[in-house]
Amino acid sequence: MNRTSTARPRHGWLALAAAAAGLVLAWAGPAAADPPRYADKDTALELAQALDKGVLGNSLISSTFIQSVARDQFVIRAVLDNGAQENWDMHQIRAWSQAETLTLRKNRALLFPKEQTNAFAVLDKNDFAHKALLAKVYAKTYDESDVLAGQTIRYAIYRFNLVDLLNLAPGTDARGYRQHYVFDLENGQRELLSYLDAYNLLAHNGLIVDSATAGPVMRAPYRLTGIEPHPLRMVNGTGRFGVEMRFDRPLQLDAGDFPFQLYERVFPGKGPREPAFVIEFTAPNAILPEEVPPISSLEFLQQIQAVSDQHYQNRVLLRADLDPEVLNVPPEVEVKGPSVLLTFIKVQDQSVADRKALMEAELRRREDKLLSGSLTPEEIARRNSYRQLMETGLGQIERARDLPTYQQRIDLLVASLANFNDAAVSASNDRDLEEALRQRNLVIVKLPDLVTGYANEALRSKPMANKNSVQKALETTINLTRDPVTLGQLQELLARVKGS
Repeated sequence: MNRTSTARPRHGWLALAAAAAGLVLAWAGPAAADPPRYADKDTALELAQALDKGVLGNSLISSTFIQSVARDQFVIRAVLDNGAQENWDMHQIRAWSQAETLTLRKNRALLFPKEQTNAFAVLDKNDFAHKALLAKVYAKTYDESDVLAGQTIRYAIYRFNLVDLLNLAPGTDARGYRQHYVFDLENGQRELLSYLDAYNLLAHNGLIVDSATAGPVMRAPYRLTGIEPHPLRMVNGTGRFGVEMRFDRPLQLDAGDFPFQLYERVFPGKGPREPAFVIEFTAPNAILPEEVPPISSLEFLQQIQAVSDQHYQNRVLLRADLDPEVLNVPPEVEVKGPSVLLTFIKVQDQSVADRKALMEAELRRREDKLLSGSLTPEEIARRNSYRQLMETGLGQIERARDLPTYQQRIDLLVASLANFNDAAVSASNDRDLEEALRQRNLVIVKLPDLVTGYANEALRSKPMANKNSVQKALETTINLTRDPVTLGQLQELLARVKGS
């Protein structure tokens, strides 16, 4: 496939017209210039302040200054904890930021959101993790690389996690920053975020604690049940026809959430073939549970079919080839209850021409020593709270091993979950956050087997003992479990317990 345009509805007609007219849309402006090697004075001063007492590789930054190399061109002069003095330009600092060899004090990350400028941003990783652990709703604002660019859709959060803890192969974002955070959403989607993604999410107020104030929230994907043609109706030489996408329930999405793009598809094989122009509508938060019958043709649309998006979770695409007919207005999108109506306009007498472990233990020790004098009372209390919560949670796990009954062990493990989650909220660095979430995840993995044994033991007793406690343990574990096999087994046990 050779894409000729990607557009949302408000811009899509320009691309559609150009592509349909056979214009080559490969022309572009000159290649983007590299960002300046040197900073202006204001940027240099702000950056020097941010870098002070940070970490570069295995060295701590004891102090920073700025130094002029030309008129309004500055570098950062850094003094390291080993006494070395170095001059750093913006290209070096940007590269270190992307390679994550540079970390700011108080567990913050230095980021460069734009490729062409030296404007920088700072992510407070503690603040982000705190908000991520408390949030119930993930408001995703799609970036410019997505056909949904600019749209915001709110998804219910199932669980926040770390890429490394889930043994995922980390990717990178569009700017080359490594992905670190994971949001598993209730609809089955998984979102991987870099530090830059996390910064942008906070900038868009994308983490919402109270789901009742968030507006429509996606908790399960819509199921596409069929597509239906709407035949042409002509009025005074102008006709309207369309395709209806039918879903399993009323949609809480807007027309703008169903953008289209148009691209040119060149058929493979030998010999010249007529290229096909394909129009493609995107339905977010949607799945195709089973194949729906396609529509062979409808006016100037051919091979209309719904398919699952191979590049994104929970997206359905409605595609159609365009015959050499003219279309001089963009298609209309309308959401009506459980249906999305895609309406096209057809005008008579048209011509073809009109179409278109960042640091090791010793380094952490030296960092803590360097920063100890600058810790605020709030930061000291946060670190003390973290240690107390972790010690309590680990102690509960240890005591649970020696308890004689299932119920006592389960109660202690559930209590430890709360302590590990609160410890993660109180974490003041990446290491502490990872350890708290690791312990939380380990308990979540242990609970299903323990609760299954508890339920089976109770079901064997006649009459059944501790029915309410068993039911509560099953319900709690079901809410913590995502694996479909384990979930099915727990739900079957719950049904047996309720029916006993």
